[in-house]
Amino acid sequence: MLTLLIPHILNDHGYRNAFLLMTILEETQYDVVVVGSGIGGLASAIRAHSLGASVCIVEKSSYLGGATAWSGGQVWVGANHVAERAGLEDSVAETLQYVHAIADNYPELFDITRATEWIEGAAEAAEWFEKEDVIHWRLIPDYEDYYYPDAPGSKATGRYLTGEPIDGIMLGDSRKLLIDAPHWPVGITYEEMFEWGGVSARDRWNIDVMNARKVADTLTFGQGIAAWFVKGVFDRSIDVYTEQPVTSILTENECVIGVRSEAASGSIDLYGQVVLATGSHDWSSGLAEKFIGIPKEHGGSLAPVSIAGDGIDLGLQVGAEISAVPGTAAPITPGYKLPSPTFEGDSGFRGCYEHCMPHTILVNSQGKRFCDDSFHPDVIAGAMTENNDGTRPNLPFFMIWDDWHHNRYGLGITGPGEPYVEDLVTSASTIQELAECLNIEPKGLEETIIEYNYHAESGNDPHFGRGTNASVRTFRGDGDHKPNPNVGPLTDAPFHGMKMNLLNTGIAAGGLVAGESGKVIGQNGIPIKGLFAVGECVTRTTGGGAGYNSGYSLCRAMTYGYLAAGEIFSSQKNKQDPEF
Repeated sequence: MLTLLIPHILNDHGYRNAFLLMTILEETQYDVVVVGSGIGGLASAIRAHSLGASVCIVEKSSYLGGATAWSGGQVWVGANHVAERAGLEDSVAETLQYVHAIADNYPELFDITRATEWIEGAAEAAEWFEKEDVIHWRLIPDYEDYYYPDAPGSKATGRYLTGEPIDGIMLGDSRKLLIDAPHWPVGITYEEMFEWGGVSARDRWNIDVMNARKVADTLTFGQGIAAWFVKGVFDRSIDVYTEQPVTSILTENECVIGVRSEAASGSIDLYGQVVLATGSHDWSSGLAEKFIGIPKEHGGSLAPVSIAGDGIDLGLQVGAEISAVPGTAAPITPGYKLPSPTFEGDSGFRGCYEHCMPHTILVNSQGKRFCDDSFHPDVIAGAMTENNDGTRPNLPFFMIWDDWHHNRYGLGITGPGEPYVEDLVTSASTIQELAECLNIEPKGLEETIIEYNYHAESGNDPHFGRGTNASVRTFRGDGDHKPNPNVGPLTDAPFHGMKMNLLNTGIAAGGLVAGESGKVIGQNGIPIKGLFAVGECVTRTTGGGAGYNSGYSLCRAMTYGYLAAGEIFSSQKNKQDPEF
């Protein structure tokens, strides 16, 4: 037996430069080596272990959870068992109809076989993980599919799962390894957030409840889901390596046989069939430019800085094929960058939900609106529109709002009515003055606001349909604002504005091409033996094509992590030596 000293830097709860002692087999031989610790990697490891495999997880960062822990914790699963026991009707056929319908803009990217595998596998995986006590699911109630009711097969409720709240104490010592989550009000539930007015209606949130949950270390949203799966890994005593970046894939006779990890603490070779679950390409400047193409000065990401396209690079080392959906089809969200980071590893970028609330609009440098500025797929499509000469007339773009909005919603870490973060927001007593400070054409902005206000008084937006999407009204609107939760006039001085960025969200536009059960496909069109990929290092054409609905990402990662482990088990059983 060999004892490895695996270093990891813990968070700010009093621990620094600690070491985790783990005992492993001397030959570092496993049946399955999982690279990455988001929901895809964690799910794959747990499923493989349940089937009798020896398995390890290799994570390059100090913490576990990846982009999953930084997400909203939405797992979109059609025809799921949680909805069924709540008496809600759905079917695989309706789910597939919806997935197909919203991918119809790029029909050549839609693979009906893989989509069917994903949808059927998702329902099976979600139920299996609950039966195995890995996670306790709950529905996000009364939350519509993105394109409900217009898209065939869409549902008003029942497809969004998230985890039941879990207290950090249930994780024991592994709690120290769970990455902190900066983007969501961890501790409260979706039901409470909706009841209190919505994602940005923080002037009505119950502070006493939130403080009590913080004291109890109650985990919800993406960090809650990651906590359940991290707990599942440590409950099963699965070997976990932190601060061990995988630098190469080991092969023999054109078959993948393991990985090599080179780190400051030493280099190790881990042998076994490999599951890549490393996440998206957000912090790889080369891959982000290749797949998305947002100019650097207008871009950024909400993902942890460890999410840098590692799985894609590793796959390319062994001849894997890559492909992508159009950059404008990627689920990118409007946001901004703080002048200074607020915690260790903070990129400074923050998503902005306040742009969806009433009494605000998005405009270009001419002061003109260019999209339904409450619905982020429409924002990205509008912002990335090109003229015939290749210029983008809607970059840069700006969020403009009034003091009614300021006093009601605040902005990110700034509470309602509180002073904004220094050097982030520009404020002025008139629209003209604000426009001049932000280098926006004053006359254009004044005309836009006059016209917008005329219709907004009655809750309407005849030009772009702001506030007509049911999902946006529920999730990103102010439920107490009448007559429209997303529409209100900009009338109260002073007025406020800031430049916006288009932020990747840890959800890829491009990646490895994977076939059945996540088998990585080589450039010759043949699966690479011993290599699987799941989650966001895989192109979105594996499943839903170019279409996207929130919750797809975590669902696909969990599902294919589950399916890949099952496929590895089946292949092992078919060998002459059936022992696993």
